Amino acid sequence: MALDMPLHAPSGPRRWQAMLVVAVFVVAVVGAGLVGWWYAGVSTPISGPIVLVSIDGLSPTRLSFGERADAGTPALNALVADSVIFERAYTHSPLTLPAHASILAGQLPFEHGVRDEAGFVLDETTNSLAELLGSRGFETGAAVSSFLLRPATGVGQGFTFFDADLPNEPRDRAPVVERDGAQTAEVAAQWLRSQPGSRFFLFVQLNENAAESAVMRLVTTLKELDLYEQATIILTSSRGDSGAGGLLDDASLHVPLLVKQPDSDGAARRIVLPVQHIDILPTLLDLVRAPIPSGLRGRSLRAALDGDEASMADRPIYAA
Repeated sequence: MALDMPLHAPSGPRRWQAMLVVAVFVVAVVGAGLVGWWYAGVSTPISGPIVLVSIDGLSPTRLSFGERADAGTPALNALVADSVIFERAYTHSPLTLPAHASILAGQLPFEHGVRDEAGFVLDETTNSLAELLGSRGFETGAAVSSFLLRPATGVGQGFTFFDADLPNEPRDRAPVVERDGAQTAEVAAQWLRSQPGSRFFLFVQLNENAAESAVMRLVTTLKELDLYEQATIILTSSRGDSGAGGLLDDASLHVPLLVKQPDSDGAARRIVLPVQHIDILPTLLDLVRAPIPSGLRGRSLRAALDGDEASMADRPIYAA
């Protein structure tokens, strides 16, 4: 014969255990949401503009700010004051074409194969910085001054706009191999004005003699377009002291590297960690939260830009 069993409410201890489990679950969910919100807030990808300026022969000793600043270069001084400064940055070659191939390909000379100024072409299978940013929705443009960086060298791959036009050469003079940097900066400024939005990548290359006027032109244009504050500007050089003769020494290989971040975050912070040109590509990809191709020897410098230089170990510097 079946017996009717009375239904009892959970005992006191069991009730509190159940409530504790629910409370822990709620705290975990809310905590995860807060962590996700915080991470999203501090890791928002930059959406442009990105401007990469390479000034051949610009020695890092010319860039300073405060009492040490050169009164004759106010535009450069202002950019330095707004930027994170990498005091020990190095090129991989004192030659214009191989150095820029490394900057734009994120590879060492023996990897991308461009070892000299003549007779070498960057392989079209290379995933260039312009191509990688273009795949993330960035418009890509470039204006260069040197004949050594003409489109036939392959460094223009991935750019939807690449201007390397040289002045018409007089018949009674030697061939023109470089145009005035002020003209290059003007072409770049016109391209900036043609962009319908802010998500673009611009590469500009010129000679040290035009450094001040070119930086002033580019910064002025960005400010007129109300884009300077949100812009990421990288300034470097393919080689250091132009009078060093192309030797593989500190004078030739030590180059400036400035990174002006949106809202001038980290302005005037000085980084003593040794870095090199192949670090530029992964750094920019990291800043826009794009996948970084496997097999690259360079690394993102984002931690240093965020003020966590101590978490990054020294690495060997390569030049050839």
